[in-house]
Amino acid sequence: MKKSLLMFGVSLLFAQSVCASDEITIYNKNLALLKKSKDVYLSAGVNDVVFEEVAKTAIDRSVLIYGNGFKVLEQSLDFKPINYMNLLKENVGNKVKTLRINKANGEKEFDEAVLLATDGVNPVLKFDYGIETRFDGEVLFDNVPVMLSNNPLLKAKIEADNADMKSVNLAYLANGFEWKANYVAKIKDAENLELLGRVVVNNHSGSDYEDAKINLMAGEVNTVKEVMPRLKTMMVRSNALMMEADGMANSLVMADSIEPESLNGFYLYSLPFNVSLKDGETKMVSFLDEKNVKYKKDNVLFSDISFGVNKSEFKNHHPDMTYKFKNVKDEGLGVILAEGQVSFYDEDKNKSLQFIGEDKIKNVAKGEEFELNLGKNFDVFVNGKIKDMQKISERKYKKNPSDRCITVESMYLYDVAFEVINSGKYQTMLVLKQPLYNDAKIVKESIKGEKGEGNIYQWKLDVKPDEKVVLDIAVKGHLDVRDCM
Repeated sequence: MKKSLLMFGVSLLFAQSVCASDEITIYNKNLALLKKSKDVYLSAGVNDVVFEEVAKTAIDRSVLIYGNGFKVLEQSLDFKPINYMNLLKENVGNKVKTLRINKANGEKEFDEAVLLATDGVNPVLKFDYGIETRFDGEVLFDNVPVMLSNNPLLKAKIEADNADMKSVNLAYLANGFEWKANYVAKIKDAENLELLGRVVVNNHSGSDYEDAKINLMAGEVNTVKEVMPRLKTMMVRSNALMMEADGMANSLVMADSIEPESLNGFYLYSLPFNVSLKDGETKMVSFLDEKNVKYKKDNVLFSDISFGVNKSEFKNHHPDMTYKFKNVKDEGLGVILAEGQVSFYDEDKNKSLQFIGEDKIKNVAKGEEFELNLGKNFDVFVNGKIKDMQKISERKYKKNPSDRCITVESMYLYDVAFEVINSGKYQTMLVLKQPLYNDAKIVKESIKGEKGEGNIYQWKLDVKPDEKVVLDIAVKGHLDVRDCM
């Protein structure tokens, strides 16, 4: 027992003396791949190797140890934190110090005893005068056993082909990490804006990482849905497993534009410098700074006019503001955009910056078009009204001879007028969309429109500042009414 503990202590001491390099690949969904590598002298035969400072949220089933010239016989992920319960368990059979408070005079009384057993909280102690099973004092400890740590330990039995210094690599998945992209858009004029991007990295794994290489994976990586695992001992045995391989504080760091690597349908961003990431810390890294990004601003309004129903008029309806982009180099972009939130700013007449809305984008590939909706445009408003409605024909019929109800099919002609008023400082493109029912058709229009999606007919109207544009249309369509006597 003492020999094996000594061997473990030597292995742990050796592991602590080696500077392990960290690499962390963080995914969008509370997940990260962590990798460590260290050079270890392995003797021929079976060796004990320990990796310390494994993340508290490590997923045991994902652990992989690999390298050249050895095979992994057994590995276990152990987490025994330093607390009173574990200190008692690890000192069973050892002599310990005790402390009592004398109830008569309040003085401290120290003694020694052998710790015979514990149920986790209550010790069984053998004093010179006898055995205490209900000890009313405290047990004191001279040191912390090597198998207790505030971080999990990954222990492995490795069989080496020959005695040599070898590179031993560890990879595993852990929860408690996340990243997201945030963007800031600053309007320059009616056609151009500045787009700044930064990634926000969070570490809530319970461990600190110094000078780590950070990668960020963009895309929806599929994972098995399960309850977050609690740390437990995990043993893997194999007869021929051979892996051959040739804070609570926020901080902002700056980087040049980061070009992602396409990786099997996903995109991998690698930060150009190592980053220290403490538990509970949020790190912000700037990665995008484009000065002249072109956009087209559309204002989209769906008309509330319903032909043949009760909705014949609406007033002062404001359109949705939609900013449209092409992710191409000629229009100031042409880079992979990770999913994230975009905040927009514009200057008022005093050149003071004001927030004007925000929206989210999904992952955007090069060459892809995307649009963002910033809410209602209160500089532009629209009025609509059915000015006249004429019945131009009528037909009555029964769908079958035994039917007691008569269907009255009427054809109507509707004269409709829309007013678009722009009280803002920019020329505005308004897309006015009118739903049509059944076989309704536009038979007259003062401004040429076009067929939209489904039953939508739409007009694109350029409205200058302080201008009113009037659109007159005529719609012909039939309306069926059932008349049952």
